[in-house]
Amino acid sequence: MSRRTRLIILGLSLIVLISIGRIVSESFHFIIKDFWFTSGVLLLILLSLIDQPHFSKDSNIFINGVTAFISLLLVENEFRNVIFWTFLTISLYLIISSYVIMWITGKSVLYENKFIKFFSRINREIGRPQTLFSLFFLWGAINEYGVNSGGFSALMIYWAVFMIINIPTIALHIDKLFEKQEISYQRNALGKIFGVQSKNIFLIKLFPERKVTSKIFDFVEFVYSVDEKHLIRRGLLLDTYLLNEQQWIKVLSTNEINQIFENHNNLNQHISDIVYKVENVPENDTLKRLIGIVTENSTIQKIKFVYNSKNIIKEGYLFEVNIGGTAVYYQIIDGVTKIEHLENKNETSFIVGEAVQLGVWDSEKSKFDIYGWVPEINSPLYLASSIKEDRLEEQELKIGQIPNTNFPVIINKELALTHHTAIVGVTGTGKSIFSRNLIREFMKDENIKVICIDFTGEYKNKFVDLKPVDIVDTSKMQGIYDDIEWICNELEKFGNQQNKAELANREKRIKTLLSESLTTFVQNEQSRLSIIELPEVSNTAGILEYTRYLFKELFNLAKNKINHNKRICVVLEEAHTIVPEWNFVGISEKSAQPLLNSIAQIALQGRKHNVGLVVIAQRTANVSKTILTQCNTIISFQQFDKTSSEFLSNYFGEGIAKIIPTLKFRQAIIAGKALKSNIPMVFEVPEIYEETNENAYK
Repeated sequence: MSRRTRLIILGLSLIVLISIGRIVSESFHFIIKDFWFTSGVLLLILLSLIDQPHFSKDSNIFINGVTAFISLLLVENEFRNVIFWTFLTISLYLIISSYVIMWITGKSVLYENKFIKFFSRINREIGRPQTLFSLFFLWGAINEYGVNSGGFSALMIYWAVFMIINIPTIALHIDKLFEKQEISYQRNALGKIFGVQSKNIFLIKLFPERKVTSKIFDFVEFVYSVDEKHLIRRGLLLDTYLLNEQQWIKVLSTNEINQIFENHNNLNQHISDIVYKVENVPENDTLKRLIGIVTENSTIQKIKFVYNSKNIIKEGYLFEVNIGGTAVYYQIIDGVTKIEHLENKNETSFIVGEAVQLGVWDSEKSKFDIYGWVPEINSPLYLASSIKEDRLEEQELKIGQIPNTNFPVIINKELALTHHTAIVGVTGTGKSIFSRNLIREFMKDENIKVICIDFTGEYKNKFVDLKPVDIVDTSKMQGIYDDIEWICNELEKFGNQQNKAELANREKRIKTLLSESLTTFVQNEQSRLSIIELPEVSNTAGILEYTRYLFKELFNLAKNKINHNKRICVVLEEAHTIVPEWNFVGISEKSAQPLLNSIAQIALQGRKHNVGLVVIAQRTANVSKTILTQCNTIISFQQFDKTSSEFLSNYFGEGIAKIIPTLKFRQAIIAGKALKSNIPMVFEVPEIYEETNENAYK
């Protein structure tokens, strides 16, 4: 019931009551001396119409009791009979009992014990103004005029009309009549503001008789009565639903939306809290960029949002949200459908998305910096705008960009090499082509030598233009394999049965040949790439022994500065075969563990001597964790096994790691020291054309 309607009904009721009193008493003396009039005014003004039109609380009952007690003191002595003392007792009971109930309880009656609940509800029935002051009003009228008098009949009719007619309901209909009159000349009026959520979301109850239709993503305008100044707000219709057999809409109003309509007015006159549809909308890109609004349970690192958009969004997409005047960027990692149950079996469905913070974009350094706060609830989210691409610094490499944007993903090639890099992903995700392209980028630095240990047999064909060479002459390679196989067989014998002299002789021969071959390769200015294709693809002690000898001589060379300050990149393709986790080796733990420890120890020391690793594997589960944990940069394409996801979540965080199984072709997650932004993110690898392949992967 509006204030205006209350005042109108109050005035009319009071005028009628005074008119009846003047007619039956033939004067106005009753206003100051008759108890029935006092009761009628209290019934109309203080309680039924103004203070408690629908229900009474314990505090209301206390006030009603006090008011009743005071009003009874006006009764003259000649009328203080049994009924008077009964009313006085009831008033005192209401005062004392309601005060005690308020003193001992602090909860809703619904949750109190049954005794408190009983007395409270009894009091609310007896002490409500329609009951208490109706009795006073009728008793006063009888005392003054008698039951059979015309005066009592007139007052009785007044009381009956007042009690029978539901004043609050009548008031609602009066409000609607005025509402119709006010909006009848404004055909764009949609409805009236009913509530506000977190400053910028308005709940609107639509007019049943509105002359204009509305749909989601229509623009509206209104003047909110709470605003200190008569400001015209603009908003966007986000949602519609049915509640209590009435239609409702949800409107988002922000500074960004208001700026669209700067110096643009649709209506010359606005009624406060009435919402109008905007027909002439200036050109803008709000609907092309809007994704939704921030919802509850958001944190600094990860926010949740309600999807409200015409745009189709996907995992990995980038959006921005304004926090304290700063654009902060987030990357989508998940989405879930939800249903909210309304009244009368009505439902509304929506999608809640999740996104992790990348931070504030530093255009001068081309990197993201973490922002240390959370956006306000219901803040709008917009697809990231394009940025001006910056020039790369020396040793920087753009390996891709964030999906659906031109935000670059940049790594430092030197850090990627010296601090080791791991590239993992199942076959067919773009991992191999990306890895080979990264190797080509490394080789643009003339001080870098690359040694690829390859089981796939693809590298020689893919790098034919770089004229790869064999570290060990082909004719001598078989001799090394034969010596290693003999050594492995000999070591399986008991110690007293081993030919120690021959073991030492063959080991010396292997080391000498590998050392001389590696020295020749490193010092040869014409040869910068070597590809070693091992003869078997199974995990055997022989392969591990060969790898151990190769690594050991390579790092001895680097340690002794025989590499002439050349940096060496060792690429381990199908790394699970070369440096496997011991339980995937295929031989006994007793034989495998010393070999793996030896290789891992060499890898740990490599960065100190300008030797770096690029570990390429399909799964992290069957690659030595000692090696992987030394890779300070991890790039993961799609993987499905739980073990890999759990391991990678330590690098990426659980939120972003859970999308590894759903990454698209040419999409990957990167994190680590070499990444310029140093924040885990999803990125998209560009189309790469290999020299020996006419087709790019797409």
